[in-house]
Amino acid sequence: MDEKNQVLFLIESSISFVSRALKGFLEEKEILTDVLEIKKSISEHPKEMPPLVVVDANVLMEHSKERVFLYDFCIEHGAKFVIMGEQEEIDEVSAITAPSLIAKTLIRPINAKEAADAIDELLGKIKNNEIRKSIMVVDDSPTFLRTVLEWLENDYNVQICPSAMAAIKLISAKKPDLILLDYEMPVCTGAQFLEMLNSDATDVRPPVIFLTSRNDQETVRELLALKPEGYLLKTQPKESIMNSIQMFFNKLASES
Repeated sequence: MDEKNQVLFLIESSISFVSRALKGFLEEKEILTDVLEIKKSISEHPKEMPPLVVVDANVLMEHSKERVFLYDFCIEHGAKFVIMGEQEEIDEVSAITAPSLIAKTLIRPINAKEAADAIDELLGKIKNNEIRKSIMVVDDSPTFLRTVLEWLENDYNVQICPSAMAAIKLISAKKPDLILLDYEMPVCTGAQFLEMLNSDATDVRPPVIFLTSRNDQETVRELLALKPEGYLLKTQPKESIMNSIQMFFNKLASES
């Protein structure tokens, strides 16, 4: 796929005046891949989904079968939606769409040229990896932190913290999408850290996956009793850990 062609426009059988104008501006910028009628999406969708799919909120709401297919396909290929509509329509479709799938919403009335500029800017951020899931890794081992940073940094925005106390100070500012938390840290253990997160009523805590070197029955029982989103063994190979993280985000998106 030509790197300039980054936008798929989904429509019904007809296209509105504003959508037609937006389509024209996207063509001028040479970033439009295709215009596709949503009812034909299952049989005629591109084999490789471009990074952004532009669509009216009411089009998604009125075509539930195609919507579910598109959501799954976008999750699989890492694509995101730019959704246009009235505020009420945006709210309705957002309620049944994983937040990770929505890159931008355009509330009517829409200035087509400004919308095209915003989409172009969004593509630039995607190309520069500015729109990625963020992961905070909390571990007291500098060696492990360096290793896991090397593993994750090509696919995620990564913040490493050498202690639970350092992480506590950063969570509100960084708002990570996932925390990988060492279960066996000194001073403030992973268990104590998670308890602090759970007791903070000011915000919804980020999901937590424990990291541990121990796989004995007692340790597993103790950490699962704290109700994290899961746990990973540090002794697992890189591919296994990376796949587990990706599967977690895929599951999170599909359940939202």
